[in-house]
Amino acid sequence: MADILFELGCEELPPKALYGLSKALFDGVCAQLNEQGFAFAEDSRWFASPRRLAFLLRDVSEQLADQKVEKRGPSVAVAFNDNGEPKPAATGFAKSVGAEVKDLGTVKTDKGEYLVYQVVEKGLNINDVLPGMIEQAIKQLPIPKPMRWGNHDYAFIRPVHWLVLMNGENVIAMDLFGHQSDHKTKGHRFHHAGWLCIDSALDYKAVLQQADVMVDHLEREQLIKQQVNAEAEAVGGRALIKQALLQEVSSIVEKPVAVLGDFDSEFLKVPREALISSMESHQKYFPVENTKGELMPHFVALANIDSKQPDLVKKGYEKVITPRLADAEFFWKKDKARPLTDNLPFLAKMTFEKSLGSYTDKTNRIRHIMDWLSPKMDFDMAQGERAAELMKCDLMSDMVDEFPDLQGLMGGYYAAEQGEDEAVAMAIRDQYLPRFSGDQLPDNALGQALALADKMDTLVGIFAVGKKPTGSKDPFALRRVALGIISILRDKDLNVSYDDLINHCIAVLENETNCSMDAEARSEVQMFFTERLRHFYINSGIAHDVFNAANTADATVLSDLDARIKATEDFKQQNYAKSLIEANKRATNIVAKAQTKENLYEQTVNPELFESALESQLFNQIDFMNSEFKQLVADKKYGEAYRLLATLAEPLDAYFEGVMVNVDDATIRLNRLTQLAQVSRLTGSIADLSQLVKG
Repeated sequence: MADILFELGCEELPPKALYGLSKALFDGVCAQLNEQGFAFAEDSRWFASPRRLAFLLRDVSEQLADQKVEKRGPSVAVAFNDNGEPKPAATGFAKSVGAEVKDLGTVKTDKGEYLVYQVVEKGLNINDVLPGMIEQAIKQLPIPKPMRWGNHDYAFIRPVHWLVLMNGENVIAMDLFGHQSDHKTKGHRFHHAGWLCIDSALDYKAVLQQADVMVDHLEREQLIKQQVNAEAEAVGGRALIKQALLQEVSSIVEKPVAVLGDFDSEFLKVPREALISSMESHQKYFPVENTKGELMPHFVALANIDSKQPDLVKKGYEKVITPRLADAEFFWKKDKARPLTDNLPFLAKMTFEKSLGSYTDKTNRIRHIMDWLSPKMDFDMAQGERAAELMKCDLMSDMVDEFPDLQGLMGGYYAAEQGEDEAVAMAIRDQYLPRFSGDQLPDNALGQALALADKMDTLVGIFAVGKKPTGSKDPFALRRVALGIISILRDKDLNVSYDDLINHCIAVLENETNCSMDAEARSEVQMFFTERLRHFYINSGIAHDVFNAANTADATVLSDLDARIKATEDFKQQNYAKSLIEANKRATNIVAKAQTKENLYEQTVNPELFESALESQLFNQIDFMNSEFKQLVADKKYGEAYRLLATLAEPLDAYFEGVMVNVDDATIRLNRLTQLAQVSRLTGSIADLSQLVKG
């Protein structure tokens, strides 16, 4: 078994791309090894640091077994003449496989008899095939803009300076990007000059560690987290550590050294989100807050050197952040002094989407949607219209121009500073929530309505202009938009039908723009939203068949759908479920196949036409429980309704065992079909039981 080490040494790699490139390289090589039949240990893994992409493959099959391969030649009829003497086709085939004609065998097939010969193909050796696999994996790396260096023809994401490829203690020959593979690597750019020798593939991490490079990205992340937390705790605070920033910072340093810095507490008068965005986005610093959740005048930065003069490093970081925070302070003071309403004329000049008009057009549509939502969600209509009018005004602010991730948030701050109603300011602040899965949701009804209106207007509008998501392409992030709508409707327990909301937004769009949606486009929007809904519930652990059953035409209010799903999931586990599921399917199928002019579901069962006691027993049981059952369904007490429905299991089984439905007498047949329609309607009141799969 072999231990394989590969390292590609480069100029500093793009931090946001580093992990993706390293993993893609490793996965690409592993996929080829699996395809060729090479085994390797599960603890094989990839490494990444700012100046290197690397992986270590443990216990790799060094040599594959030889294989016997049967090679087929020409047909016997073509290979020999009538006297059985070999013709050129036979001698040529024998020569191609290195054999004599007399050594060839034959095989009979549907198309006749053919010459064959078994040859032994030498098993592949890892040293021979690995270089080609690595080259192929590198060609497939997701590099949008490869660069060239020197006067070379090859290109990569950054100039390459060295190449390591080893099998245990031995170098595997490889030529890549103008470099021959070796067992030499480089340590930290500043702390360790010169080359390092790797005696064995398994020594890789230790060799680099001694040269001030922590090449294990997971260990490096953990160390950074520990250091940052320790620095924040030293001033009585706690660090705000986002995983994305932690990963990015880890991709910038090879020898992490946390440095605590300070800034003027006067800057704390600026909204915390602006200060945090400045520290995180621009400088890659970790903010610090106190135990009350208030921002402190401190930050933690990561150096890539262990300086002998740490105070100078600290001052350097502080010198860099001060003008950035001063910019945020300037934008804050300037923007809040300018009334949001002054920005309204500029929204008319800012295009949302060519066919859908400007941001003024969009906010007008949202205002109409808010009027419709007002009585359904119990908020003040005038406040809804005001929130819609002002919601996009901060797009014209200097702060949002500098920090786009603060849109909405800053509008809420400016609205509050300028005396707008607190509910309006909060709604403007929360309009983009949730921004991602698991994000917080708008706090008040006005904010929830504004977020719903904005998101659904975008969803419907983009479908109307023919720019729906295709495959992995979703430029307007409509999948995230739909999941945001679902989260608000469901988690805030809103009594709003998503179907009604979609239809109303379509009506507003058609009234306010030149866009129109035909039946096909409307259906596409509904199907897209339903698929997002399905995706949401399946990812939450709900079985496919339970969702399909509960997702009926009546369950478009998500609190209701939730209740149906929960009750149906519980029902499916009961002993009586199988009997009711089968009875529902049977009744529904018989009714569906019936060739009658009447709508069986609108007919009334006539007990005077019963010829069997089994018909009466079923009729009486339905009559006994029908009123209570309907009330339970109306009250959304689906669990109790299912338990009442269970009383039909026994009479239904007996009915199907002893009653012939499709008899010759048309009147009796119609009455029995009507009774089955009644059964189907009852058993399908909560969910479509025919969708359930009961083991």
